[in-house]
Amino acid sequence: LKQKIEKVTLKFKVKTGTMDQVFGSISTKQIITELKKHGFNIDKKQVILDNPLSCLGFHNVKIELHKKVNAILKVELVKES
Repeated sequence: LKQKIEKVTLKFKVKTGTMDQVFGSISTKQIITELKKHGFNIDKKQVILDNPLSCLGFHNVKIELHKKVNAILKVELVKES
């Protein structure tokens, strides 16, 4: 499961203002919803976000699959056109 999650990159289109400032942020709930679309059944308690994702680019999100097993999920925030 860890290897499968680490092969996936979730892409979110976000609204931006001047200077590419992101309006709002990507939450744990949105990440869970996207993971379910890819066939992963992950609980929200397993997604560890230090801060909400609120700037463009790539982010690494830790998914705690077990006490000793963590997967790193790649999340990309791109500008909505």
